Amino acid sequence: FLRCETLFLHGPAVRLRASLRSPRNRLALPLAPPQNKPDDFDVWRLPDDDSVQKVTVQKDTMVPNAVTLVIEREDHTVGNLLRMELLEDKEVLFSGYRVPHPLEPAIQLKVQTKSEDPGPVKAVDTAIERSVATLDKIGEAFAKAKARH
Repeated sequence: FLRCETLFLHGPAVRLRASLRSPRNRLALPLAPPQNKPDDFDVWRLPDDDSVQKVTVQKDTMVPNAVTLVIEREDHTVGNLLRMELLEDKEVLFSGYRVPHPLEPAIQLKVQTKSEDPGPVKAVDTAIERSVATLDKIGEAFAKAKARH
């Protein structure tokens, strides 16, 4: 058990802190581990047995030239990066992503293009290549700036 204490050191909080510390008024809270939180190792690393694919493509049957890519073990960082890069493509009509649940380490990226050629999967591939090129330029600029200082 852990005794509850406040961290504020001024005003009414000082009186609250003193009253909680007195032997008559002990407030005990049990320390319970988070129940729903998955292990950090499992959240960001794919299993070694290939039971989970990094990317799965689901063709949308209701919307023409659209797919939903489920990208495992990624979060808003990759989702927003790909979404913004896809929106720069003139062939892309729609690009958006969502995280189905905060405790599920995956994103769903939906892409719709104007035509089947190049298609949504090719548009995502191009967006990834452009993102890598941009990050390479940022890395080079950082290295130059670091060398100057």
